[in-house]
Amino acid sequence: MTATLEAVADPETSLQDRQEVIESAQQLTTALTTIGDDTSDELREQLVTLVQQVSSTLTVGHDPEVPPEERSFLLVIVKRTTSALDMICDPETPEELRGQLIAVVEQLNYVLESSWDRELVRSFAMLAGSSVDWITAPGTPQEVQNALAESTLKGTEKLEEINDLAASQENRAKRKDPEEELKEQAARMSDQQEEAASAQDQPDESLSEAAVVCTTAIFESVGESALVQQLGGLIPEGWGTEGVKDFWKAEEQGDDLLDVLAQLQNDERVHAPFEIPQLITELADLVPGSELLGTLGKKSLNCLETASVLDQDFGIAAGTWLAESDAG
Repeated sequence: MTATLEAVADPETSLQDRQEVIESAQQLTTALTTIGDDTSDELREQLVTLVQQVSSTLTVGHDPEVPPEERSFLLVIVKRTTSALDMICDPETPEELRGQLIAVVEQLNYVLESSWDRELVRSFAMLAGSSVDWITAPGTPQEVQNALAESTLKGTEKLEEINDLAASQENRAKRKDPEEELKEQAARMSDQQEEAASAQDQPDESLSEAAVVCTTAIFESVGESALVQQLGGLIPEGWGTEGVKDFWKAEEQGDDLLDVLAQLQNDERVHAPFEIPQLITELADLVPGSELLGTLGKKSLNCLETASVLDQDFGIAAGTWLAESDAG
């Protein structure tokens, strides 16, 4: 972990990647503290294994052979899965739920470490990372937590099976197509995420407050090449000359303005004001409403709040965000 933190200190590391690693390390500190506390031998052993697995995955994220966008994706998923550590280490967490979360984090990181370049792994890992977010959200009812944890665990188990190159073709032929089973499990997880979302209180925020969280979450979850292409018409002239390397995050600047922070290809850090209606409508085209909950997790609620304000106060539609929400 120390070596990984030293690696991301390199000025060429994207600001987003550096933040993901730092936040993951902070979450692992929770596990390390629990390991040092007077806890059960079983939990201590489980946490040691989990910390080792996550640390190993983070190391892969800084292999020079890993393309930058795939590296960013891997680090985002690691951060999202390690967010479960607070609940895992909480003595009030039911044993069954704790065990399921430990298994999900460990299995998902194992598959990410060995198959970060597979689209199947990337798409399911994003959905599973959002499941962890919904499971650990304070407003999620216990029965929904349990059901979502169970289905997510079954999904990661199936993903691990698909990834197991040692499985013989003969054994595969005798069973139902594991990829088809994974799709079915993913559909079940999506339905349960909708249940979790419907149980949450909708954020009561101003347009700029909601848009900050929404925009930063999309910057984190969508590949840079797609962001640069989609936002090309909004990028300040000075940025376009050098080229954007990393859209990092947004901060409030006014009632309908956000200050967007970015890193250029020459590693210069820049920022500029973006009009919220224009920015959000462009971003909404990158994450359809049907994929919002499974891509952004609980922060999707801030996007829905942003879309609601844009619709009511400006008469502007944010892609299919509200349409899909109403249909659900």
